[in-house]
Order: sequence, then structure tokens, then C-alpha cells
Amino acid sequence: EGQRAAVETILSRAAQVLGVLTNELGVAVMPTIDEAVLDRLDLLQVSTERLLLVLALRSGAVRTIFVEVPAELAPDAVQKVTVVLNERLAGLTLKEIRATLANRLRDASTSEPGSSELLNIFVQEAEGLFDVPIAPSATAPVHLGSTQLLAGQPEFSTRQQLQGLLEVTERRDLLRDALTARGGEGLTITIGQEHADARLSTFTLVTSTYRFGPLTGIIGVMGPTRMPYDKIAALVNHTSRLVGELLE
Repeated sequence: EGQRAAVETILSRAAQVLGVLTNELGVAVMPTIDEAVLDRLDLLQVSTERLLLVLALRSGAVRTIFVEVPAELAPDAVQKVTVVLNERLAGLTLKEIRATLANRLRDASTSEPGSSELLNIFVQEAEGLFDVPIAPSATAPVHLGSTQLLAGQPEFSTRQQLQGLLEVTERRDLLRDALTARGGEGLTITIGQEHADARLSTFTLVTSTYRFGPLTGIIGVMGPTRMPYDKIAALVNHTSRLVGELLE
């Protein structure tokens, strides 16, 4: 929790400063754990009906979760399933594991009694077992700079335009979806009608990715379609590098 709070403080301040420097609305999204890579996993038997799943991520983070099993499993079955899971899942991102686990284990089998049942539990509960809640993309907090910087621009001088601005900034889920849906590394610029959501059609988003270990976050600005793109792109790029350095 302490690490997460520190990251959020850095992002909040960076969004505010970037907004002031560009005279636009600074935006930043927490790194998402979906891109974290599984290094290895272990299964430890803690009771007759419960296992402890230990996920070691390539970032050095470790996630533990209890797995309920219907009956006592032989130690050999647990060991065999651990080997199979590591062979087929190590090196994949958690997002990839959740999306493809069923296919990857479709032809997996061992001769140990109970192993098939245990593998089936992983198939059925993949969404919960391989979701590490630092900041899943669906709930990643969005940090904003000062909305007043945008409200003072000519494009938002009428009451209707101002209401459109307030609707977008108050809907953090709308901004989060637009930001986390941006694929690829580095600088991305989306102008007006290029946005998937029509509510953003009068806005431009200029963002860049930053790294937090193996994780990726997004920082940038939102403003009207009229803006000094070269200057803003350079400031966004520079800020994303600084944020990455601060998070090292």
C-alpha cells in the first residue's frame, strides 16, 4: 500500500505540472499489472482442502492466493500439476494467461490421481487466480491536473462547450478507458473523430508511456483539437521519461 500511495503521489503531481506547462489538462494513469510477466509459480499444501498458490513475477513482486480443492490431494499430484503449469505459463503476461489458460491446458494430463481435477480448477478460476490487484486496467485510477486551465480556453467559452468538458472530466471511467485502450509504447496522439467514443470528438489526447519495472503506465494531456502539437509532444515525452526515472 505504501508503494502504491507513493506512485499515485508522483503521478498526481506530474499531471498537475504537465497541465501548467502546456496550459492543457494533465492526465495520468497508474501502471497496470496485466502486463506483468510470470516468472514461476508454486503450489503449497496448507491443509487437506486448501493449497497456497505463489506467483513470482519477473518484477520481483510475489502474489499469494488460496486455492480451495474438493478433496485431499496426494503430494505427487500437486507437484506434477506445478510442473505442468510452469511449463505452459512461465514467461507469459498475466493478461495472456487469463485469456489463453483453457487452451494451454486442454491436452495437459498426468497419471497422478486428482491432478486432472486440480488442473480443471485452474481453468475454471483463471480470472481470479491470475489477477493481481495493484491496478488492473479496469480500475486503474486516473489523475487529472486543473480543469480550469482548459475551461479558460476559447473552445470552451459557451455553456454547452463547458458542460461537455465537465462531463468528460467527471467521467473518470471514460478517460480511463480511452487512455488504457491506447496500444503500443511511446508517444500517441489521438485527434477529434479518431476517438472511439464520440464524447471525446472535440478533444485531443497526447500521451506517452512510462515504465515501472515491467509495468506500463500512461501520462499526457487532453485539450482542444487546436494546440501546439510539437511543443506539447516534446513536453509529454520528457515528462514520461522523468516519471519513469522517479519510479526506478
